[in-house]
Amino acid sequence: MRAAETDPGALARSVADAASAVAGVARLSSTGPVEVATYFAGGKVNGFRLRDGKAWVHIVIDRLPLEPVAEAVRAAVTAVMARLGQSCEVVVVVEGLELDHLPPPSVTPLRPKKTRV
Repeated sequence: MRAAETDPGALARSVADAASAVAGVARLSSTGPVEVATYFAGGKVNGFRLRDGKAWVHIVIDRLPLEPVAEAVRAAVTAVMARLGQSCEVVVVVEGLELDHLPPPSVTPLRPKKTRV
């Protein structure tokens, strides 16, 4: 059995690294009514928690559409957990969107119609 399989800190760091590496993820997030984090001897990892038989990953993204980013995070985290001997449902929660990193809108502004006099 590998250390990461039993060490919650190693598991949480591996999951955080995998989720953060997905294009479109600005960061993991621990904000909300209840802090989302994994605590272990010597530290904590924000944005990841094992609870009720599920792996919860909370992210902030910086691109649209949301769904492909969330699905890529789910796939990356599922793969990392499987490599570490963990098997459970992965729930991805998009907690926010960093608007400053989005490209400018490409929508043509509305122009008022000319009226005849």
